[in-house]
Amino acid sequence: MISFPRVDLLANVGFTGDPLVLVSRQEMSRTADGISIGKDLGSAIWLASFVTEPLRNALALELEADLDTLDGVINPFEAYDLRRPGPRAYPDGSANDGVLSAVNANNKAIALTGLKAGQIISKGDYLSFDFGGRRALHRVSERVVANSAGVTAQFEVRPHLRPGWTLGIAVNLRAPRGVFNLAPGSVKPKTYNGTQTVISFQAVQIP
Repeated sequence: MISFPRVDLLANVGFTGDPLVLVSRQEMSRTADGISIGKDLGSAIWLASFVTEPLRNALALELEADLDTLDGVINPFEAYDLRRPGPRAYPDGSANDGVLSAVNANNKAIALTGLKAGQIISKGDYLSFDFGGRRALHRVSERVVANSAGVTAQFEVRPHLRPGWTLGIAVNLRAPRGVFNLAPGSVKPKTYNGTQTVISFQAVQIP
């Protein structure tokens, strides 16, 4: 039986598509005297666009069959930024995962424990954690280095943390993944020379 979220959808296939893009859920209006007023409608979410490299038709059909199992927007899958699947400083996967030890009142700065002494978290790295039946995916906004006890100072991430987190939860740094749904009607296979197929699709993070 197939289980969800699917964790293998981006495996074994080369992609040339666009990276993750953080999209704010905001609106702007103007008063009668021309003053612009911005309103935040919720935490920003990640959007993703994926385009495969040219695939042999047999492999393309396997990927299309995998995408079929999502039943459109019904079943979720894991996705990540193809440019940074793991921490920049530890491409060999030797980094420790962490534990959420502090969250600033601004909900955009956090601290972690449980890291190796001197472990580096690079600007542009991702981290993820599960809370309240949901999955958070954040990008690191500033470089930080753990002290000799494996504890970091507070550092900023985006998007801001959504309500529901608790201190002491495990934070995935080695292979951070978000949970996404297919964007409706976005799966588009296109064949070339009768022997190869390129498949594109879009996805929206489940907030």
